[in-house]
Amino acid sequence: MKKLWLASAALAAQLASPAMAAEWPVIAPTYTPPPTYTPPPPPPAIYSWWTGCYLGGNLGGAWTRAFYTQDNSVFTEDFEFTPKAVIGGGQLGCQYQWDSLVFGVEGTWSWSNLRQSQPSLRVFQLFGPNADPRERSIGIDQIGTVTARVGYAWDRTMLYAKAGWAGVRVSARARDLVTGEYADFTDFTSGWTVGVGMEHVPWQSIVLGVEANFYDVTGFDHSGPDSVGVPARFFNTSAPIWAISLRASYLFGPPIVTRYVN
Repeated sequence: MKKLWLASAALAAQLASPAMAAEWPVIAPTYTPPPTYTPPPPPPAIYSWWTGCYLGGNLGGAWTRAFYTQDNSVFTEDFEFTPKAVIGGGQLGCQYQWDSLVFGVEGTWSWSNLRQSQPSLRVFQLFGPNADPRERSIGIDQIGTVTARVGYAWDRTMLYAKAGWAGVRVSARARDLVTGEYADFTDFTSGWTVGVGMEHVPWQSIVLGVEANFYDVTGFDHSGPDSVGVPARFFNTSAPIWAISLRASYLFGPPIVTRYVN
């Protein structure tokens, strides 16, 4: 009897369940959209304002303390000269920036008028006040250099140093103020140079700067017959030169990305 009641209850539940289900509202499934992917921002870039080749000009002032001994086969005499003059010219170079360091090579050519004369006092000591006055002079009018440069840059500003070869055209003259020149030579002498400078890029491709240079010029000794055939010579020669110049250059090529900051 008990089993009959259980079977009847189960059958009644099965018959009633569809009807009960029909009375419950249908619940729509909940939709969750997939998460959107947002790429990370690109890392900041480090730009090179210094990589490329450049061409420009410079203008400033120069001075020297030149020295030589002149021998005219009768007596010898020492002369020292301290001329000052304007110096100006052009520069051409190429460089490459690696992180904060900038490596390059540069050539320059400058013109100046470093020129001065000194009277010969030895003539009056030997021949008296009635002797023909004589003077000695020196002139430096051209300076060429080929140098290596290394700099430290932060953004658009760079400090740099340079060193290399220098060539200087030097002339020396011995002149009788009554009869004219009687010993004269002009020579292109090799030496070396060092310099330091600072440059800044105020606008893209425009580079402005200031530079200080030292040129070591020694050994422009010369000997030969003078205008009347008497042997003459210039020796113990030296002409160290200092110069400070303002520079302006055009750097070819836009700034490039050298690396990204991690």
